[in-house]
Amino acid sequence: MVDRPATASTLCTVSSGQSFATSLLPTAVGNATKVFDVDSSLTDTAISGAYVDEIFLRYSKKVNKFTAPQDAAPGTFAVVGSSVTVCTITTTSPHNLQAGQKVHIVFSGHTGGLSVPVTNTFEVQDTANLTDTKFDITIPSQNATTGTVAVSLPTDFCFYLVNTGVVTNTAQFFPLFVASVDSSQQTYSLTEEKILPFINHPTVQAGANFGSANNTLAPKQRGLMLKRGQALYVAASGATALAAGFYCNVQGGFY
Repeated sequence: MVDRPATASTLCTVSSGQSFATSLLPTAVGNATKVFDVDSSLTDTAISGAYVDEIFLRYSKKVNKFTAPQDAAPGTFAVVGSSVTVCTITTTSPHNLQAGQKVHIVFSGHTGGLSVPVTNTFEVQDTANLTDTKFDITIPSQNATTGTVAVSLPTDFCFYLVNTGVVTNTAQFFPLFVASVDSSQQTYSLTEEKILPFINHPTVQAGANFGSANNTLAPKQRGLMLKRGQALYVAASGATALAAGFYCNVQGGFY
């Protein structure tokens, strides 16, 4: 079906202007970046649409441990009790973490206790403390202590469908899905992370569902079908642009 293969790569640093916890829509027309265009200006009559089978993000630097597209979020930590393995982190502003995500935490000055937890990458635990500004992590056993932290939060990207060549208001952005990239991830595949939907294909797809035993050998395809006149945009969550962006790479083709 694909007649003209296409791969696009776009550096994305633009933020939506607000936290996605408030709204997925950008606050201004310029607060999203176009990453794939299916003749949105309606000038190429040789195509009728496009097929996208992969979108993957690549950090704009090669780093040793964790990415830093934005400044680390300040906060505090507390270890309560003796010989405990639970440390509660409180950020000064709402975070975007979900249980199971990995987060890099730098521990600093402390009061009480003889030591602080060692700076490392931790997994967010699914506990009652998981709120907008709090979360728990598991640490090696130690006694009670409190102090300050710097938390490298995930970077959230929202992808939008646009049905016009010239965007004049934010209501023309239609959110499709959100990719949350941990600070430990320099690359992120929306196919492997099962963010892209199963493709709407006229014939039943062969292959195995993602998560099954054979999915890495013969997976059912995920992707998007776009008609001529549409385009894909993306924006990062937050009020300020990314200091170090991600390349958004789209692989597909026109038909």
